[in-house]
Parts: sequence; C-alpha cells; structure tokens
Amino acid sequence: MTAPDTTRLPWDAADPYPYYERRRREGDVVWDDATRSWLILGYRAAQHALAGAGWTSDLAANPIAAPFLRVTDPELLHRNMLATDGANHQRLRGAVRDVFTRSFIAGLQEGIDAIAAAAIDTIPTGAAFDFMSDIALPLPIAVAAAWLGLEIDSARLLREESHAVARMLSDIGDPEAIQHGAAALATLLTEFLPLAADRRAHPGDDLLSFIATGADLELDDVVVTAVIIAVAGHETTANLLGAGLVRLLALEEQPAVDADLITELLRLDGPVQAVARTATRDQTMGDVTIRAGEPALVVLASANRDPLIFDDADSLRPDRKGPAPLSFGYGAHYCLGSALARSELTTALRRVLGRTPALVGAPVWRDTPAIRGPQSLAVAFGQNSPR
Repeated sequence: MTAPDTTRLPWDAADPYPYYERRRREGDVVWDDATRSWLILGYRAAQHALAGAGWTSDLAANPIAAPFLRVTDPELLHRNMLATDGANHQRLRGAVRDVFTRSFIAGLQEGIDAIAAAAIDTIPTGAAFDFMSDIALPLPIAVAAAWLGLEIDSARLLREESHAVARMLSDIGDPEAIQHGAAALATLLTEFLPLAADRRAHPGDDLLSFIATGADLELDDVVVTAVIIAVAGHETTANLLGAGLVRLLALEEQPAVDADLITELLRLDGPVQAVARTATRDQTMGDVTIRAGEPALVVLASANRDPLIFDDADSLRPDRKGPAPLSFGYGAHYCLGSALARSELTTALRRVLGRTPALVGAPVWRDTPAIRGPQSLAVAFGQNSPR
C-alpha cells in the first residue's frame, strides 16, 4: 500500500461531529479515501483496536506515517512511549508510572491552586482577554515547568515549541506539520539534554530528577520522556479548558464542577480526535476485514458519541451513567497524565466560573483536525465571587 503525500483528515476541525455521525451510519468501521486508512468510529470497535491483540502503535509499521518517518530519527521512535509497544513500552511507561498515581497528583494540588490563582485572579474585571493565550495555554505549561523544575527560559521555550511538536505527533502524514514539528522537537531536545544530565548527576526533588535517575532509562530516554510528558499534557488540558468553557457558557445554569462534569466534558469535547494504529494481523470487525499492514485511525471523538453506547449522546449530562469515554485512550496506552489533567481542569474551571465569565466574541477554532480546541477565545470576567 502506498501512502499519500498528505493525509489531511476528512472532517471539519471546528465541528467534526456531523461527519462522524454521517459515517457511523455506514458502520462502525469504514474506509476513508482521503487518508487511505480505515476509520474506526464505534465505541466497542475502538476499544478492540486500542487494547486488543494484533494492533501496533509503532509508526514505522504505519503507511500513513511515511512523511513523518522520512524526517524523524528512528531512534527517537524507540524512545517515545506513544509510539512503542510491548516490553519497550512497559520499560518507558514503568519508569514514570509511580508519579502519575491519583495519590501522588493529590500532593501537587497546593501548587496547582497557586498557579491557577496567579493566572486567573490577576485578570481585571470587565477587560476583554484571550482565554486561550492568557489562561488555558500558560496554566498547564506552568504546572509542567514547576513539576519538572524548569527555569524561566526553559519554560518559555517549552511553551513556544510545544504546539508544533503536538501537531506533528497527531498529524503524522502532514509534511508541513512534520517539518515544523521536527524543528521544534530538536530545539526542545537540545534544551533538555544538559538539564537531564545535570539532574542525573545532582538530583533534586523534581520530576525531571526522578526520571533522570531511573535505572531503566538511558539519558536520551529521559529527555524524550520529559518532553513528551510536558507537551502531551499541555495540549490536552489547554484545548479541553477552552472547548469546555465554550460549552458551559452556552448553558442557562452552570452545573457543579466535579469529577462527573469533567468526565462528561472529556466525552463531548476531548481534544484528541483520533489516534493511529496498524493491524499486525488480519482483523475482522463486523462485516469488515482489515488486512495485516493496513492503517487505521481510531476516532476517539466519534466513539465517545456512539449512540449505541451513550443515550442522548450529543447532550451534556453530568449525571450520566455508563462506560468511561475513550478520551484518554484505553488499554496499555491509557494516558498516564489523566489524573493530573483532571486536577488542572477542575481547579481552573472552578476558579474561572467563580468570576462569572462571558464570551465577548465568537470562538476561533484551530485548523487542526487531529486536535480540536479554540485558537482564540475572547472572554471578560464579570465579578469576583467568593470561593
């Protein structure tokens, strides 16, 4: 199978849901000519592709990723937990698993509260501002930078370069995204390498020191892992903060910001629209057979609105009972940072809604079909409410 030079995803970046609904009528698994790949749209089919046997995350096996592989050092893929499977994935993931447990993240709450207060409480009442550039983007970067123990210049560089890296990792067939992303990744790896070497020799009590002193990781593993953690966590949180706020401000009455609401926002507005997999053996899904070597896009955002699984699937229902959304993935690649993202989202939304925000302009959505979120979001705070 020959991969196209570009794999522009076929749905609208701002509002992909009508496309998903239309294609789901054809079946849980459908072929897409634009990307020359299978789209896995149904919830149960997505679970199978994410956690079942006979699938790989290895981009070297994926025909869609040909443009990505032409400019990427194969060694970097071997060190990237997002693109590895089996024992190597377990080695990379296991090195940081203990610092992403719910109990460990709970110990970071005081710091998250302080960072959220600094980002949100200092904005003047009544003044229009861009929620994305002033709150949604800097907040998770600041949390990551503080946890990693980064100085101001390194934290600034992380913010400047992370968007391009995230787009490259999601739009693996887009040559332009790959070119910009590869340059950004090289910049971050160059910045982090001496920092990781220093923390290995002189560890502190920060996350980078913890990773750097891990017995199972080489120094290059440390650098790639630290960058991936910072970039992936930042993108998920920032985009869901923006999309979630748009949805909440459209309601006549604000629901309580609790774990159930965050879960429902993740289901409806999870930023990662799709993840890539490749069949390593023939897979029969319903009346469709995906041959070994054929690529698939597991469309998480479609699976999360599967009407066979979620009643009234397009509506916000915080009291919804049923299976968990797939926004953080499923199986061995379930997002390590899910507890941290939930904590950041809950803290930020409570503080923002406490200041009675209002939209003062229409959202401008990112033109990135693989990751959905506002590019800009004009907001003004009405008043400070007691917390």
